[in-house]
Amino acid sequence: MALHPDRSTDFLWIEEGEARVGWVAEVAPLVPVHQTYSFAVPRELESSLSVGQRVCVRLGRRGRPVAAFIVGLDRRPWDATLRPLDSVVDHASYLTADLVELGRQIARHYVCPLGTTLKAVTPEAVRLERGMRAVRYAALSRPVSDIQALHPRMTRPRAALLAALAECERPVPVEELLRRTAVSNAVLRGAVRAGWVTLTVCKEPETSTAAPAVQVEPAFELNAEQAQALAHVAQQIDAGGFSVTLLFGVSGSGKTEVYIRAMRRVVAAGRQAILLVPEIVLTTQLVQRLAARFPDVAVHHSGLTETDRSLLWRQVAAGTKSVVIGTRSAVFAPCPRLGLLCVDEEQEGSYKNLRAPRFHVRDAAIMRAKILGIPVVLGSATPSLEVWYHSDHRPEYQRVVLRRRVRELPLPKVHIVDMRQEWVERKEMVILSRIMEERLGETFARGQQALLLINRRGFAHRIFCPQCAMRVTCPQCNVGLVVHAAAGVSLCHYCHARLPTPTTCPNVSCGAQLVHTGIGTQRVEENLARRFPSARIQRVDSDTMTHRSQYQRIVDDFEARRIDCLVGTQMIAKGLDFPHVSFVGVIDADPTRMGSDFRAEERLFQLITQVAGRAGRADATGRVVVQTTMSALPSLQFALSHDYEAFAAAELAIRGKVGLPPFRRLARFVLAHAREEAARQAAEELTLRIREALVELALATADVVGPNPCALTRLRGKYRYDVLARTAGASDLRLLTEHLEQSGALRVKAASLVVDVDPVELS
Repeated sequence: MALHPDRSTDFLWIEEGEARVGWVAEVAPLVPVHQTYSFAVPRELESSLSVGQRVCVRLGRRGRPVAAFIVGLDRRPWDATLRPLDSVVDHASYLTADLVELGRQIARHYVCPLGTTLKAVTPEAVRLERGMRAVRYAALSRPVSDIQALHPRMTRPRAALLAALAECERPVPVEELLRRTAVSNAVLRGAVRAGWVTLTVCKEPETSTAAPAVQVEPAFELNAEQAQALAHVAQQIDAGGFSVTLLFGVSGSGKTEVYIRAMRRVVAAGRQAILLVPEIVLTTQLVQRLAARFPDVAVHHSGLTETDRSLLWRQVAAGTKSVVIGTRSAVFAPCPRLGLLCVDEEQEGSYKNLRAPRFHVRDAAIMRAKILGIPVVLGSATPSLEVWYHSDHRPEYQRVVLRRRVRELPLPKVHIVDMRQEWVERKEMVILSRIMEERLGETFARGQQALLLINRRGFAHRIFCPQCAMRVTCPQCNVGLVVHAAAGVSLCHYCHARLPTPTTCPNVSCGAQLVHTGIGTQRVEENLARRFPSARIQRVDSDTMTHRSQYQRIVDDFEARRIDCLVGTQMIAKGLDFPHVSFVGVIDADPTRMGSDFRAEERLFQLITQVAGRAGRADATGRVVVQTTMSALPSLQFALSHDYEAFAAAELAIRGKVGLPPFRRLARFVLAHAREEAARQAAEELTLRIREALVELALATADVVGPNPCALTRLRGKYRYDVLARTAGASDLRLLTEHLEQSGALRVKAASLVVDVDPVELS
């Protein structure tokens, strides 16, 4: 059988009826296509390829070269026309078999090309081999006696070079060889040209700048509930196999210690563990605790240099790091002996990736654990309603409860203030209620600390004209500008437009003086400074904390009691443990986008409960004051008594009636166009195609909601409409999205189409 190459197209073709047995690679190209392709492996590349490596292939009639990931490699018969692989891009692969399979599942579930998904699995710094240097190695190509027999009168430097190589059983680094023999590089080049010496180039890591941790083992025992929780997780670890444990514990109940001891058990058995946290600022204290308990912790976050990120990934892949802690991308850490996955604060919306692939880290962790057959621990004081529901209704889910705080400390008392009544009584729109001011004064007088949460950055979030009622909005988005008084500008927090703060009404027929209303962190900070001039106040938001080191400094200063009060956004609401915080205040607890997002009440309950949990974590009794204009909201009433279970029961009853998660699965299709009419027409066309697909697939329990204008109707200069598909379960949803993609139904006349499976918000 003869294989004939067509030089004009680079195709490999076979005479009709013939078959060939050879190596064939299945590749996922880094282009927006939802399929893989098969390529013949040239003989010279057969020994250098592995699954997960990037290669260069040629696609299309013109043979355009593109990078692609190898997702399958096997020796099999083939009788179709196959192009050969062009070349190898990566020297090594950091995509283990389970990560490739995880990539396939994520790509399928979240309707994303496999190549794009695998690109997200491996950090760019690793693919670019940051921190790697090329090292040349020299070795003899034949015995020295053979060379000397053919060249008896060689020079002394050449003889010294050959003698040094003959003493070594393995190839020698060129730099070391030249230093040891004191010969020049020209002598080595001559020996290579003569065929006596061969040179090979290897990529080796530079030295990491990460400092080693000092181990300090704290001396305390677990309480009865912690011990029971740890025993349950240990049983799952020892039994082997896939399982999901919801570790439901009130704030301060010691969930972190259960994670640590469970991971220690895994590490003692020679395996690795991953702990995922929603935001890197939450790892500030957690990393310090872990570093003190494990000799080899790998911390993966956005603050790392590219070199350190690349070297850390390689250390994890080599198995030299036993524990990995990090944010979203740490779920893909290439652990060769992974034995446990822990997801802290699993309910956090920041676990949802907002770019393709739009995966949820918690669900990706569960997928990976199922592939590997290992346990997952999901921890939270306020679990997502989906996980809470599954822990009651799915056999692989189990729930462990920590109802009491460590040392039997009481939960803080929560007081809700209706600011509408406060404003009527005081005849002005004050920022701090009387009880808030009183509690703050008492806290500072006792030498204790306070946290104040205001979930809006800036000075004011509304600029409007009191005469014509016109609101000043971003010219590109249908949202109001936020005044940042310190910088003297107004910003759009969606498209990041930066404009001078206007002073007069832009309406040419009006021209009245504009008014700034609403409360932001800057305004609260200024108000506190006037009311408590001796208090040391620090603002914490994404405007002031532009680097992780700044947040670390704030945490250190607050821990050392050099700061009396932190004013901030959600950054300060979760995950932190300060023993001297006795008071927590929530300035504005009114949920945003209440009518457009069905999770608004759930998020509000979680936020209030989480921030309240920062108070009273030591001997001082914790007090919490929540200011709102919507005091009758069920989420606030349940938060008064820290009663998550009652809140979950009430909220699930409502969702069950209207068909929302966890009772139905959602896929959101967001269409955008510069012309509103074009966006609406594209949305209507897509809605019709989805309805036709539901009939064709006989999904009688599924339906479509929409099309409707999005809550943010105009964003970055484009009008937005969305269509919501609802199915009974995940398998029906995958069936629908795959049908829509394969049939071309998603090709609509819109500037952009975003498919968001299992969306966490509907803005």
